[in-house]
Amino acid sequence: MEPDKLYTKLKEFFPNQLDLMRHLHVNACWEYIITEQSTADANIKLNFFLLKMNEKSLEMTKQVPDIKPDLILYFTEKAILNMIEGVSSAEEYYERYHSIMDHPQSEIEVDNKVNKPRLKLWQIGYKKWQKDFKF
Repeated sequence: MEPDKLYTKLKEFFPNQLDLMRHLHVNACWEYIITEQSTADANIKLNFFLLKMNEKSLEMTKQVPDIKPDLILYFTEKAILNMIEGVSSAEEYYERYHSIMDHPQSEIEVDNKVNKPRLKLWQIGYKKWQKDFKF
């Protein structure tokens, strides 16, 4: 899928899933890096950010925000599309994430990197978030 088409498809999903960032403070920020066939690919197909703007809205943007992302999330294109297909809740989304983490397949991989000290993350709500979603 073309990067712009992929971005449009993902933009229909992520900003509407407020529960993905429940418990996190305003200005929580995740960076998404989407690659073609493996999360180890050097060629990035799509790079975007998901920010918690307030308690009622998430924003998805390609522009680098003024704040450092809390997490950097790596997905292959197939993995991200499989994860959002038909998902109706944050719990289901994170169950699929865990399943892919535990059982990666060809072209269906996820990975992540914590981009801030854990104590700072816990102070902005990640402790409750981790407990809810089993991270």
